[in-house]
Formats: sequence, structure tokens, C-alpha cells
Amino acid sequence: MQIKHILICSVLLFSGCAIVPDSLEVPEGTSLISYTKAVTSGANAQGQTARWGGLIVGVENKPDKTFVEIVHFPLNNYGKPNRGAETTGRFKAQIDGFVDPIVFEEGRLITFLGKLVAPTAGMVGEQPYIYPTLLVDDYHMWRKQEIYDVTMYHFNYRTGWFSPFYGRYNQWGPGFGHSRIRVIKYDNSNYKGTIKPPSTPTTSRDVNVRGRDGNPKKPGSKPGVE
Repeated sequence: MQIKHILICSVLLFSGCAIVPDSLEVPEGTSLISYTKAVTSGANAQGQTARWGGLIVGVENKPDKTFVEIVHFPLNNYGKPNRGAETTGRFKAQIDGFVDPIVFEEGRLITFLGKLVAPTAGMVGEQPYIYPTLLVDDYHMWRKQEIYDVTMYHFNYRTGWFSPFYGRYNQWGPGFGHSRIRVIKYDNSNYKGTIKPPSTPTTSRDVNVRGRDGNPKKPGSKPGVE
């Protein structure tokens, strides 16, 4: 078992100790600007590459672009936002074109890769807020995760009922014991969203127009005229 752990640690060490999703990878040597530095650097940070993530709190559709509002959380070594850490602010992710808000569901964790552009003015409640803004190159939507503990109840022959308090090796004699396991449930929905342009509805006034005799009418003929 110890050898197995050593091998796993060695692989992580030589691979840089971090494995991020393909959509968030950057060429070797690429400098990524942090959220804090971008906020303090102002206009000097524009054009730099950033990989930020956090919790989705809103989506705003504009005529030619979409803004996704994110509560920023620091990322772990795998590029996933650490929701248990302290948030340092908010930012907006700008995506060219239309994005259906259902793709970016509120409350989901997401990580964006992109370049800093001019900040976006907005409101948080009734307070004005200046959002650092990323022009998105790609993103990764993290799967929903539910963690809960389950206590397994086992039958005890001495008492004749199921109980977590009796085990094979307790002082009360033989019987089935109990165990406690941790269950992690993942939801794969919306794992990686797709951006599609809105469809344009088409109409026609001459479709399925028929006369009183049931025969199709000629295009352009007046209603009620055979």
C-alpha cells in the first residue's frame, strides 16, 4: 500500500502536481494574473490571461453578448473554485453572442479562461460595483456534488432487531456489526455548455390555405374567393 502511495505522489510531482481540465489548460510558461492583482492593477491588467472561477449568481443577455456574474473564489490545484474559502469579490465573464441562461444555472461552480478587458459597471443590490471582466476563451462547468454519511444497521441475533450498537467483536456477543460510509453523488447535467445562436422564426401566409372545396388555394388569392 505504501509503495502505491509513493508511486501516485511521484506521478503528481513530475506532472506539476496539478491536473486541470483540457478546456482550462494554457501553454507552458503562460503567466496567469490573479484576481487580486487585476483589481489593484487597473487598466494595466487589461489584455493579460486569467483563469478565474466561482459561483454563478446571474446571467445578463445583451443584443450581441452575454455577461455571466460570478462570486469569485480561489481555485485549487485542479482549477476548481474552493467554495469553503473566503470570497474576494465578484467579476463578470463576457461571452460573445447569445447564451441561454439555463446553460449557466445559478448556484453552479464554474471556471473561466480568458483575457481581461475593460471593467463593467453594475449594481450589487443598491450599491454601485465595478466588475473586473474576462473576455471568455473557454470554461469548465463543475459537476454538482452531494456528500452525506450513511450508517449501516446490522441484525443482532441476541436482541432480535437491527441496531448500529452491536458488532461481531463487542462484549455483548456475536452478531452483525455496523459501519459508516461516505457517499458522494455527482450530477453530470450541464457539465459543458454549448453556445448556440438564437433561431429566427419563419412565417408564411400561404401555408395550408384551402378553399371551401378542400383544395389548396393559389398564393395571393383573397379569402373567401374560389
